[in-house]
Amino acid sequence: MVQNKCRISAFFLSPLSILSLATLSSFPASAQDLLLTNPQVNLATHFDVSPPVSELARTAPLPQCPRLIHRVLPPKSRNVAAVAAVDGAIQTGPAPLVSAGVGVNVQGVSMTGSVLNCSNQLGFLVAPPDDNLAVGDTQVVQWVNLCFAVFDKATGAVIAGPIAGNQFWAGFGGRCQSENDGDIIVQWDKLAHRWLMSQNVFSSPYLTCVAVSTSPDATGSYFRYSFPQNNGFPDYPKWGVWSDAYYQHNNAFGGPNGFGSEPCAYDRTRMLKGLPNAAQICFFAPTIFDDSMLPADIDSASTPPPTGQPELFLGSIDNTPPTSNVVYAYLFHVDFSHPSRSTFTGFGGTLPISVPIFTLSCRGSGFGNCVPQKANASLLESLGDRLMYRLAYRNFGDHQTWLVSHDVTTASGQVGERWYEFRAPETSSVPTVYQSGTFAGPPGDTNFRWMGSIAMDKMGDIALGYSFSSRLIFPSINYTGQTVGDPLGTMESEATIINGTGSQKDTGSRWGDYTSMALDAADDCTFWYTNEFYTVTAGFAWSTQLASIKFPNCH
Repeated sequence: MVQNKCRISAFFLSPLSILSLATLSSFPASAQDLLLTNPQVNLATHFDVSPPVSELARTAPLPQCPRLIHRVLPPKSRNVAAVAAVDGAIQTGPAPLVSAGVGVNVQGVSMTGSVLNCSNQLGFLVAPPDDNLAVGDTQVVQWVNLCFAVFDKATGAVIAGPIAGNQFWAGFGGRCQSENDGDIIVQWDKLAHRWLMSQNVFSSPYLTCVAVSTSPDATGSYFRYSFPQNNGFPDYPKWGVWSDAYYQHNNAFGGPNGFGSEPCAYDRTRMLKGLPNAAQICFFAPTIFDDSMLPADIDSASTPPPTGQPELFLGSIDNTPPTSNVVYAYLFHVDFSHPSRSTFTGFGGTLPISVPIFTLSCRGSGFGNCVPQKANASLLESLGDRLMYRLAYRNFGDHQTWLVSHDVTTASGQVGERWYEFRAPETSSVPTVYQSGTFAGPPGDTNFRWMGSIAMDKMGDIALGYSFSSRLIFPSINYTGQTVGDPLGTMESEATIINGTGSQKDTGSRWGDYTSMALDAADDCTFWYTNEFYTVTAGFAWSTQLASIKFPNCH
């Protein structure tokens, strides 16, 4: 195979190399850092309307070496704990079998096999997959590194794909068309019944390439835009759909002001209309203490957020490694009519939310390379320094709720899934913890659970999907959940979506870097989850699975 003949290429910056770029980074000493004004405002640098995806020309790929997707470690100190981990929300005791069942359960885009093989489109192998999906009226779109495919929601049958990510930009010209750098996101705008597709360009001049479909059909045409990223390498982009904008966060590296945090808002109204002069409004703070934020993403299509409510971001869980009892909140108020009136609140840790104490996964060591796997000494990354995509939002009318998860170290040493339900009344933008828990299996369990994603249906049932592995188990895909009436802070026992039959090697420990639990707005009951696994022990030969999950009490 080609990986045996090539030197694996990767892009990393060490914490020390970036610290020299971030000398201004510290917690603020004054209230002036509480509120940022004077945003950076940019119009799209290029716009067009694409041909239908189903008509995009296929190009023959040129053979290339395998490569790892770019990723940079935020430059925070890593104080690896020698003492036992602590957890203030660990779930103990047995639980009933999860009541949610699996419906559609099919293979997704993969780097191996004869079906849905992305490497056949690329001409090379890549890791990790960055598993991501969204669910529309009749279709599911899965986008992984570096290809996407469209599936029939009812049957799981493939409608289109796999298609290389930059082939989506065929005819657009420029670096959106020539580059295919990964860290992809696909979203379904549940309020407008449109698709949003995005990936960044990770070499200068940096760009965000984003497209909005002209109809609910993912195989149709798109309004395509490119926007500049002027603050450096825009790493680990995450998106959320809100009523007034499409929101994005990037960890920015190597720009004119060093390392920093960059939240952006995109003019959703103009983009849905296909107007070329859509604006991007961004803030930038040169701080190492505000990073890897998630913007809230609407799941309750029938009950959107209160009018005028700013977008909530959560992040920065690793400011005091290896333990913490805080998740940091941020508020983005955008005004596209008067951009100078836009504000961003919370930089510098000024909006902390208290949570039960936790220890970062792998005790806060780097990206968290401590997850074991069967028949292979290579350890996998948990990425425990950040919250895991998405920040799922729902408005019940009498209260608002946000759900999110991340990876932690349990007292017995394995990695488990910490999850939160935050709530706020209709009159408030900043939530508090309503319930939280750490799911690590029954007492005595030594298996690792990591790389989770969480969401809630219209009844209040919660589904949590994640990777599952140990020295005796190949990396697999499991899920659990909580139904209305279960004790707060607990999950039911887990079930399996698919068992892995191989382990990963020779990929720099990369796993993830995220997975995706999405909700089908058509019934507001059916969850869809995607994650990776291996069928054989190998490097760069991952497969993915996508499955629908539903609780019996949701109709």
